Amino acid sequence: MNLEEIIQSIQGARSLPSDDDLRSLPCKRAFIYGRVSSREQVRESQESIREIAKLVELARKDGYKTSLEPTQVEKWLESIQSGAETGRVIEEGEVTVDCRDLGLSGSLGEDRRPGLADLWRRVESGEVGTVYLTEGMSRLSRDRDRILGYKLLKLLKERQCRVRTPEGIYNPAIRRDWDYLAEDVEDSAEEMKKAGIRLGRRRAQKAAVGEHVGSPVCPGYIVAIEGRRSDGSYVLGKWQPYPPHQEVVVRALREIVKQRSIYKAVQSLQVEGVVFPFFPEELKWMETRSVLRNYLTDSRGYLITYNALKGLATNLRLIGIWQWRDILIENNHPAIVPVDLFLQAYEIAGSKKPKGRAAYAEPMDWAGLLYCYDYDEPVRLTALNTQRRWACRQTYPLRSTCFETEDHILTTPLTREFLRCLDLTPHAQAVLERLRTEVNERSLEDTQCRAQVAALKTRIVNLERCLGSGDPEREKTYWRLIKEAKAQLDYLSRRPTTARSTAFDIERVSQFLENLESEWGKYPSRLRNRLLTLLVDRVELRHTSSSQIEATIAWKAGFRQVVIITQPATNFSRDKRWRTEEDSLLHMLWPSSSQQAILAAFPGRTWEAISLRAVRLKIGRKWMRTNKQTGQRWTEADKEHLRQLYAEEKSLKEIARKLGRSEGAVTTMASIMGICRPKELHHRRLEPTWQGMNIKVFQESSAP
Repeated sequence: MNLEEIIQSIQGARSLPSDDDLRSLPCKRAFIYGRVSSREQVRESQESIREIAKLVELARKDGYKTSLEPTQVEKWLESIQSGAETGRVIEEGEVTVDCRDLGLSGSLGEDRRPGLADLWRRVESGEVGTVYLTEGMSRLSRDRDRILGYKLLKLLKERQCRVRTPEGIYNPAIRRDWDYLAEDVEDSAEEMKKAGIRLGRRRAQKAAVGEHVGSPVCPGYIVAIEGRRSDGSYVLGKWQPYPPHQEVVVRALREIVKQRSIYKAVQSLQVEGVVFPFFPEELKWMETRSVLRNYLTDSRGYLITYNALKGLATNLRLIGIWQWRDILIENNHPAIVPVDLFLQAYEIAGSKKPKGRAAYAEPMDWAGLLYCYDYDEPVRLTALNTQRRWACRQTYPLRSTCFETEDHILTTPLTREFLRCLDLTPHAQAVLERLRTEVNERSLEDTQCRAQVAALKTRIVNLERCLGSGDPEREKTYWRLIKEAKAQLDYLSRRPTTARSTAFDIERVSQFLENLESEWGKYPSRLRNRLLTLLVDRVELRHTSSSQIEATIAWKAGFRQVVIITQPATNFSRDKRWRTEEDSLLHMLWPSSSQQAILAAFPGRTWEAISLRAVRLKIGRKWMRTNKQTGQRWTEADKEHLRQLYAEEKSLKEIARKLGRSEGAVTTMASIMGICRPKELHHRRLEPTWQGMNIKVFQESSAP
C-alpha cells in the first residue's frame, strides 16, 4: 500500500455518511405502527385502516423481506373493526405490524399505549431501524405539551432510526429532516390545543345549563343515561339520587355533627362497619364515572376515610347546587341531604380548630440543657412537652429508651437548687443603677433631639422667607441650605425609637431581682428558660440505678453543683405502665406457658398484675385450679353486691373483706364487669427527694 492509498483509506474512514446513506432502506427491522384516535374511527374510518395495510406493501418495496400481503393485512384489520377477538400484532419476516393502539388518543403517554411502549423498547434496543407511519409524527404523539413528541424524536435521532411515510423517508439525525418532523410535532400540539379550547367551550355551554360534563359523580348520585352515540359511548344527562349511597352520605354527615370532628366521625363509622356498597350489575358502568373509584375498597364496598368524609362535608352538590369551575346553579338536581345538616357539617369541616394536644404545648423548664452522660458522648434528653416527660432516646439493650421519667421528677429538684444557690443581691443595686442611668441618658437624648428638630423647622421657615430676592446666586444658596436642613430633619424623624423605661419599670426589675425564688412559678416558661440558658451551660445526668439520678449543674460562672435525686417507688406511677413490647410478649406466653415462665419473662411484676393485664387484653388461658382453698366462682349475687360496694365508693380492703375474697380477685372481676377502679388505684403523682450542694453562685464569684 502506497502513501496515496493510505491517505484515501483514512479519509474514507473519517468521512461522515451522506444524507442518502442515512435515509437508505432497508435498515434493520420495519415496525408499522397503526393508531387512530377513537373507537368510532376504528369502526367507521375505512380509509385510515386501508392506509395501514398499504404500509405493508410500501415496506416490501423498500426491500424488507416478508410474506405478508396487503390484502391479508386488510382483512385482519377489518376483523378488528368488526370487534372480533383477535390478536393486534402480526410479525412475519422483517416486518412487524402493531395495531394495539387503535382507538387510543395520541395525547396519552407510552405507559397507557402498549403499542407505543413496545416500539420505544425496540428502537432503544436497536432492533427496529424504520418506523412506518400513515401521517408522520402526529400518529406517534399529539401531546399538547410537546414533551412526548420531542422525547421520541430524540430517541429516533440517537438510534438513527428512519421515519417512513407515504410521502418520503426521514432521519432525525439529518438537520433538515429533524426540522420537518419537529414542525409536525408543533402542528399536532397546536391542533390539540385548539381542539381542547373547542371542547372546553362546549363543556362550558353544557355546564351552564347544569348538564353532566364528565366530572366525577359524587357519592349518593348516579348520572342518567339519555342515549348512545354512534361510537357506542353514552349520552349522559343530569344527576339522580341513588338511595343505597344516599343513606350512607346522610349517616356520615350526622356522625360529623354528633362527634363535632371529622376524625372521630371516621373512627365511629369504621367501628360500625359503614361503607358505600358496590354498584349492582345493572349500574356497573357507574364504577368508572363515580368519584368512588378513587376510594379504598374491601370485600364489603368503598371505605370512608378522613379525606373522603371531608370532601363530602364540603361538597355543595349534595344539596342540589351544580358546581363546575366558576359556574354555580342552585336547584339543578335533587338534594340528597337536608340543608341544615349540610351547613352544620360544612362548618365543622372548615373550622381551624387545632387537632389534639400536640397542636401547641409550652416548653418545659430546662429544655435543651439536660444531657445523659451514660454514654461515651453526651446525648441530649428529648422533651416530650405534651406528655410532660423527659426521655433519652438512645438505643439501649432490650429497651427502646435508656431513661424516661416525669417532668417534675427532674425539674422540681433542679429548679429549687438553682434558685436556692442563685444570689443576685450583690448585683441587684448595680443593675438598678445602670438602668436608672440609661433612663436618664435616654431622656436627655430625647430632649436634645426635640430641640434640634424645632431649630431645623424654624431655620427652614426663615430661609423660605428669604426666597424671591431676584439675585440668582443668593437664591441658589438659599435653596441649598433649605435642602440640607430638610435632609437633617428627615434623618431625625426616621431615627428608630426605643421603648422608654419609667420608674414603674425600674420597680418591676427591682421586685424581679429580690423575689425571684418566690415568684418563679408566676413567670411564663419561655422567660424562665431564657434565664436558665443565660446562667447555666448544661445539666449532666447519670442514672446508675433505677431509683437514683446524679444531676450536675454546670454554671457558666464556672461552678459545678451536684444534686442527688431519689425517685419515688413506682407502685401505680406511669413508669410501671405496660409497654407495647410487653403486651406482644404476653400475647405469646399467656395462652400456654407455665406460671414460672411467665413470671421470669416479666421481672418486677406480680402474678396478679400480669393476670389483670391479660384480662384487659382479652387473652384466653386454660383455667387451672392452683389451690383448693381458692377459686370460688362468682355468682350473679356476688357481682351485684360488688357493683353496689363500688357505687358506695368503699375502699378496696373493705370490699374484699365484705365479699370474702382477695383484693386481686376483686380488682380482676371489676375490670371484667367494666366498673371504675377504686380511688386507691388511681394514678398518684409521686414526689422525688434530693440532696444538693449549699453554695451561693454569684456571691462567691464576685468575692475578691
